[in-house]
Amino acid sequence: MLCARSPLRIDFVGMTDYHVACDQFGGRILNATINKYIYATLEPRDDRRIILRAPDQGVVVELADPGELSADGELGLVQHIIGRMGIDQGIELTTYSEMPGGAGLGSSSTIATCVLSILSAFTGHRLTNFDIAEMAIECEKAALKTEYGWQDQYSPVTGGGVKYMVHWPRTDSRDIEIDILPLGPEIIVEIEKRMVVAYSGISRPAKGILDKVAQGVAGEDPGVIVALKGMSECAEEMRRAFLRSRLDDLGPLLEQTWEYHKQLHPDVTNECLDRLHEGARQSGATGGRVCGAGGGGTMIFFCEQNAEYQVKQALKELGAVVFDFSIDRYGLYIWGL
Repeated sequence: MLCARSPLRIDFVGMTDYHVACDQFGGRILNATINKYIYATLEPRDDRRIILRAPDQGVVVELADPGELSADGELGLVQHIIGRMGIDQGIELTTYSEMPGGAGLGSSSTIATCVLSILSAFTGHRLTNFDIAEMAIECEKAALKTEYGWQDQYSPVTGGGVKYMVHWPRTDSRDIEIDILPLGPEIIVEIEKRMVVAYSGISRPAKGILDKVAQGVAGEDPGVIVALKGMSECAEEMRRAFLRSRLDDLGPLLEQTWEYHKQLHPDVTNECLDRLHEGARQSGATGGRVCGAGGGGTMIFFCEQNAEYQVKQALKELGAVVFDFSIDRYGLYIWGL
């Protein structure tokens, strides 16, 4: 039996990883892996049956043999990955997420990298982190008929912690660069103390917003391009704030990032999100934003010293689900039993 655990992420600055935009003018991401995980367990079978279980979705898929694998079926992404990895024997694979779908924490891509990694270990292919991330992008494009960015595929397989991720323009000789910020434990625990993470209660697929951003880049919409470039600049400023231990700068920079984010499309925010944001600000948050594409999902706020309790209470009273978190230090991890 093989087991895998892959962390989800919160993004201090996201949305700037759209492939086409990155090729044109680059993109910068700042995120952190957190202790909310995708789990996968794989057991070989003596027959040729493929059994896929997703208990968090209440789904079980049973196939007579690998020849029945189809990206168009239930759990199509997982089915496509198993076929792509050349599995020609019976297996039982169970996957589940600790967070609901549509939470804006990169769960779809994290499932893809988690399954690819456990199958790589099972088959002995020994794919590199780069191979896994790039193959996850390809599999999502084939199975889900969508292709946007690279953050969520590279984040779990490149280790844990707070990461600065850069995609250089096509004109540069470099491509994607991942830097885990060398933060001391006193900085990490201060972030964990003063950061509030809350699920808005709205699960919303990201595709609609991402499609609109892609159309804006293709049409050279100046508002979209200025916003993406502005968010990249915020990522660089946040990187410097982290490295120089200027944590009080994080709230205003999150707020600035949120203002740019909202310029990408009107559906990025709504009455519920605005109400939660305003309630947190009035209770002591110095800034915050929605993770992922927006429109719902998870919100993060950085608070004044010792104001985090009041912020949590205010968000709960407004209907959000506040959850405890810590920064994951390991990234993707695989073990055998």
